[in-house]
Amino acid sequence: LFPTEEEYIEWFSKAGFEDVKITRIGPWWYHGVRRHGLIMGCSVTGRKPEAGLPKLQLGPKEEKQATKKDSSGLNILRLILGTLGGFYYFLVPVYMFLKHLLISPIALFWKDAHKKLM
Repeated sequence: LFPTEEEYIEWFSKAGFEDVKITRIGPWWYHGVRRHGLIMGCSVTGRKPEAGLPKLQLGPKEEKQATKKDSSGLNILRLILGTLGGFYYFLVPVYMFLKHLLISPIALFWKDAHKKLM
């Protein structure tokens, strides 16, 4: 569900890109923390060596057509679960920021505090 940085590099390389690089976007205290499931600020870039079709050829894209209507109860359940998931992804960065605010003063006295406590 959440690919690693190495997987991104592998995918871009297999697609024929050269000089594949990952650039982190976001605060330094957020980097490398994945136990909460949220990846924040990862940009993958590469250079295509030549014009034309990519080396990695994918099959045709298929769309599945819905055959029957979903019940309204199922739609309400999806709405509730989606709202809870969105709220979780709102809370994680707020939690990480507050944790950073508490650890920053400790880091003045303990050099590796952010590595041990984050």
